[in-house]
Order: sequence, then C-alpha cells, then structure tokens
Amino acid sequence: MSYITDRVLAMSFPAERMRAVYRNPLWQVKSVLEMRHQGHCKVYNVCIEEAYDPSHFHGRVEWFPFDDNHVPHFEMMKKFCESVHSWLSKDHKNIAVLAFSTEFARRQRLNRLNAEEALQLYAQMRTTNNEGVSISSQRRYVGYWEKILPFPRGIGNGPPEVNLPQPCSQVLRQIRLYDTVNTNCVFFVVSELQEIPDQMYRPPVEAAKSCCREIKKGSEGNCSPRYFLSYVEGGMQRNGKGLVKGGVRVIFYQKMIGARLFCACFNTAFIKNSLLQFKIRDLDKVGIAGRSICGPAFCVELLFGPANQRLSGSVSSDYDDEVMKLF
Repeated sequence: MSYITDRVLAMSFPAERMRAVYRNPLWQVKSVLEMRHQGHCKVYNVCIEEAYDPSHFHGRVEWFPFDDNHVPHFEMMKKFCESVHSWLSKDHKNIAVLAFSTEFARRQRLNRLNAEEALQLYAQMRTTNNEGVSISSQRRYVGYWEKILPFPRGIGNGPPEVNLPQPCSQVLRQIRLYDTVNTNCVFFVVSELQEIPDQMYRPPVEAAKSCCREIKKGSEGNCSPRYFLSYVEGGMQRNGKGLVKGGVRVIFYQKMIGARLFCACFNTAFIKNSLLQFKIRDLDKVGIAGRSICGPAFCVELLFGPANQRLSGSVSSDYDDEVMKLF
C-alpha cells in the first residue's frame, strides 16, 4: 500500500485464501483503512480477474475492470476520473483507494502535471527502484490522456471538461518486422476492444491474424539485417477483417499456438501519417523468447490506411500477386 498523494492510495488487490499469501490480505486491508480513514475511504477495483463482496468496505466500492497488464478504454478512464473527483470533493477527509492498477493511480494529478511528471511521481511514491510503470502501453496511454486534457497545466482547480477523441476507423495494411534473428516466421493476432451495451468492461475481439515471413533473397527491399513482411491487406482486409477502431491490441507469437513474444496496445485516434513504429522499449512483456528474435536495430512497423479507401477487385488482385512474389 502506497500513498501516491495524501488522498490517493494505491495497493495490490485485497486477496483472500491462498492469494492472500503473496498479496494484501483482505482482512488486513480492511483493518488498516478502518484505523486510518474510518468512514472516509472508497475502493476502486480495476481488476477484471477478481471480485469481492462490497460489504467488506461498507458498500463503497466501484468497478472499472480491464485486463491485467493492459490498458483501459478512454470512456472508462473519463468515468473513473469523474467518480474519484466527485468522491474527494464531498469531504476533505475522503480518500480514493486504487486496487491493483498502475494505470489509474496518477489520474488525479494530470490536471497539474504533464505525463512524464505524473509517471515520475508515481514511480517515486509507489516503488523503491523508481521504475514505477513498466508496461510501455500504459505509459503510452498516459501520454494520450495528457493530449486529451483541453487546457494548459495549472489552470483552475476543478475537473477539466474532457472531450474524448472521435472514434477513428483504420485498415491495417501491413505489419513489418525489421532486424530479426533466430526465426523464420512470426505470427500475430490483432484484437479490438469491443463495446458491449450496459457493460464497463470491453473484451478484446479478434480483428485479424496472420504471420510475418522473411522476404526471399533478391527481392526488392530485402537487405541485411533481415526484413520481414506480413501479408495483411490481400489476405484479410477483403474478407472484412483488418478494420480496427479505438483501442487495439497486437500480440506476437512464435507459432500460431506457441509462446508469446511481445505485445502492444494503442488507439487508432492517435495514429499519425498512417504509421506506428515500436522499438523493443515500446513493446510489452518482452521476455526471453521475445528478445531471442530481436537484433540490435529491431523494430515493429504497422501500416494503416483509412477505412473508406478500398482497392478495386483487379487492382487488389494485382497487389496480391506482387506481394506474394516477395515470399
């Protein structure tokens, strides 16, 4: 349990039974909160995998669930901020308790700090190694949120009038991997966070899947370090797939059913010049398997086109033939 500010407390999920061995025991969390902030604490649970009886905290519990180690959608972030601000405004003794999330803990400071300052504050207050938020996509979304806030830092004491970006549909044309080693093929699955009526949680729904294969020697664009090209547009987009909007997650695998290499989350509203580029430091969950295929200059490139841009049948067929010659 760590006080990010004197009125915002971050902690891991209050656990019961076996999980209480390595997480904060529920009974202990209740005891500490009652002792320090009796009648003035509200718990915000952002963990989709766990739940508990709200009566443990006198009914003062709200759920804002999203997948562990991933990112929430903007609408939920906005509602969360509004709820916390409303609770803290009711009584100067009230505190907000954030359970098991690194993504939300600094939201109440973003009207006074820029994204980097907010991340640094969280790192200083929450951790001993000053690393704080280690998930690159979560850091990316903090930057998104800074861009969404409509006024310069330091103006006013009330909550900002947040205008969320308009949904922007994009067609994923290609995924390219540059400077790979120790592999001949990398699979990927692209998912979109799907809105469900009357539900806060948005599950990831598959939008496309394919593989990146090494370009044959002598093909145009082939060079050393090795260059991989996916076949997205011809293979999937014409079948109604590859079209994404809003929150998107891309996961890369060694095999179609195999070890996960790394992943990345982003929002289509912030794609500039139809290109996203991720270096190793910009990817999430890069473990031993992921690093084993990455050369010194490794990067992932995602190329997009607008949703209303369609290739005619003959042009698309020619495009398919040209791309397939590369493999």
